Amino acid sequence: MGNISFQNLFGIDHRVEVRINVTNACNLHCDYCDHDAHLPFDKNGSKIFRVTPLVATPDGVEKFCQALVGVGESDNHVLQGGEITVLPINLIVRFIDILASYGRRVGMRTNGYNLTSIPLKYLQKLDFIYLNAHGNNKEAIVRCREFLQKNYDGLIINEENLDHRDLSAYINHNQGTVEQGLNCTHLMSTLTFISPIIHPCCNSWALTNALNTQQITDLLIKAGWTSDNSNLKDTLANWRQTLPMPFLEAFCAKSCYLTASKDLSSLHRIQIHPKDRVIKWK
Repeated sequence: MGNISFQNLFGIDHRVEVRINVTNACNLHCDYCDHDAHLPFDKNGSKIFRVTPLVATPDGVEKFCQALVGVGESDNHVLQGGEITVLPINLIVRFIDILASYGRRVGMRTNGYNLTSIPLKYLQKLDFIYLNAHGNNKEAIVRCREFLQKNYDGLIINEENLDHRDLSAYINHNQGTVEQGLNCTHLMSTLTFISPIIHPCCNSWALTNALNTQQITDLLIKAGWTSDNSNLKDTLANWRQTLPMPFLEAFCAKSCYLTASKDLSSLHRIQIHPKDRVIKWK
């Protein structure tokens, strides 16, 4: 297949970003979070994706790289959470090393919590870093930006996510169509890898969590949308045929906020939570 971009592999008009979600744990507890980070992990709880923390393995990330050798290597790969810097530093640097060793353009999205504990030689392997402000971690963002400006040669990208959308308001709105999904500018332009599953857009994982169901995840696995699939390149290249129809119906047609005929939920300003831990400074 040669060395091609994800954009060319998919035959779409937009450059592709790959988000590698390595954990659903976070030091912040923003309400309406895509990962429900404001809720505690509870082995007896009703939220199936908050029973235990999600933590990716180096092997899982390496399988992704191996399955897609020659595809999308120069596209952005964003290590993120949850909040990636709550993980052990030796695990974070292992993720960076693996992606860099396969020649992938790798960066990180962080709210700054424990960024300065990552050794500089590994930070320098990152092509870019998103500093993600949530309104209640401004001190961490300011200090991390100053630190990076002195010690980091890559691209610093400032983000402000001060508001969240309540995705539960969009579940089963039934206002869209499968055709809208297949022609969506977001579908396939923001892949989300949660080992071993490749979600075809950033919103599909959020809706999976909001719907609190394993059904669509199981369908993606059965359809070969995983890093374990030896023919993954072909599966992704033929995404319009290989995406399970129930995915297109349940997400694109029934629940995506982009296919709703009107704004079903206003944006909510993120509130400070008493359990927030804003910064861990080395």
